[in-house]
Parts: sequence; C-alpha cells; structure tokens
Amino acid sequence: MDMDENDDNSLLDEINVMNEMEDLSLETLSFEDWTTIESVRSLFSPLLQSETCLCSSIGLSDHATALISWSQMANQIALQWINCFRQIDEFESLDGDDRFILIKFNLLSVSPVLKCFSYKIINDCCSHDNNEQAEKNCQFFPICGHSDGIQETFINLVLSLVEITEQDITILSLLLTVLLFSQRLSMNEDEPPLKDALAVYRAQSHYTRILWNYFVHKYGEIQACKHFTQLLTIIFRIQSASKSIREFFRAQFSTSNIGDTVAPLIQSVLHIS
Repeated sequence: MDMDENDDNSLLDEINVMNEMEDLSLETLSFEDWTTIESVRSLFSPLLQSETCLCSSIGLSDHATALISWSQMANQIALQWINCFRQIDEFESLDGDDRFILIKFNLLSVSPVLKCFSYKIINDCCSHDNNEQAEKNCQFFPICGHSDGIQETFINLVLSLVEITEQDITILSLLLTVLLFSQRLSMNEDEPPLKDALAVYRAQSHYTRILWNYFVHKYGEIQACKHFTQLLTIIFRIQSASKSIREFFRAQFSTSNIGDTVAPLIQSVLHIS
C-alpha cells in the first residue's frame, strides 16, 4: 500500500514538473512579444503576397541595357521595402540621418532575405529547375562582366535561408528587422557613426530577443541553438557576399559611364559618387 502511494506521489510530481515546463515554454513569448510578431508579419505579408518576379524586366541586349534595367528593378524593390521599414516605430523614431545610414549601408545586405520571402521551388530565377527565369538570370552577369561567382553565391545564400527558416514569415520578418538595425553590417570603413547608436542597439536587441524566443517556442531550446548558429553563419556569408556585389556593380557602372542614369537611391546603396 505504501509503495502504491509513493508511486502515485511520484507520478503526481512528474506531472507537476511537466506542467511547470509547459507553462515556462508558453511564457517564452509574452503577450507583448506576440503583438510585435503579429505587427511585423502583417507589415511584410502584403509585399510577400503581391511579390512578382521582376527578373523578367531586365533587358539583356547589351552591357548598358542590362545594368540600367537591373538598377530600375532594384530601385522598385528597394522603395517598396523602405516604405515598410518606415512603418516600424523604432525605425521611424530615429534621427533622419541615422535612418539614411541604416538604409544606405544595410539594404544590399538584406537582399537575400528579401528574396527568400518570395522564393518558389519551381519557376523561380533562383531555382535549379532550368526554367526560363533562371536561364535569363544566368545570362545577366556574363553580359555585365566577370563576376567571380557572385550570382551562384547569392543563389546559395537564398537557398540556405530557405532551408533554415523554412520560409516562416515570422522568422524572416524578425530577421529582416534585426539586420536593418545592425550597425557596421556592411563592413564598410566609410560607414559614419550614428547619432543615436544606443537607440539602434536597443531596437536590434529587442527584435533579436523575440527572434530567439520564437525559435525556442517553435523548435525547443536545443534545436533553437542549432538553427540560430546556422543563421549567424549565413549572416557572416551575407556580409562578405554583399561587399563583393557592391564592389562589382560600382565597378560596372563606373567603367560604363552610366552612373548618372541610375536612380539616386541605388546610387546611394552602391556608394556611387
């Protein structure tokens, strides 16, 4: 009889521990965190749903045409996303110069994440199914000039992000916001200091914490560590790739003497003087 009672008590203790662990997991994300998640999801979802492949708009008749049409496409995409960024309270409340610096130096670095939002397994310019868009994309860099594998690097980054994030719009939205608030992401020595670096750091920390807690909520702590480590590795790769892409396009526009035809926003992002 005593043994049965002890067994019952042990079972109750185990149930209580499991309930406590479940309560803790539910508390990983607070009500305020879920509100923030819903805010960024609803902010970026319309662009995701309305996204169309703009690669088809790039002309490939000659070197200058390819570059100019690429810059027009990039400008259209950039303006759409900047309008979204301006709706993030922490970003909009920053000093105007700080907002300009973050856009100028970080926009190119977040482009693989932006592409990950709309990536499709088939019939996508970054997919490997030999579709028309992908074949056209393959022709772009050879027409522009020797690119040292930039195109393949970008595609691999997108595919790596697709694999790790599973295109979860919450993960992508939070990651995009974290990168937006990242200082020195571009690894550019010319990047000036921010007027209110503390405000930017606080915003980045806030969204990083929510991103981590969401990983824990979705995968559990052990798998969250694995995913987060993989994500950091990709961010380092993005930094290096973005620097190479910027230098490539700057060189192409400079040698072609068509820098003045590029939209001012893209001139700024590429640091074309």
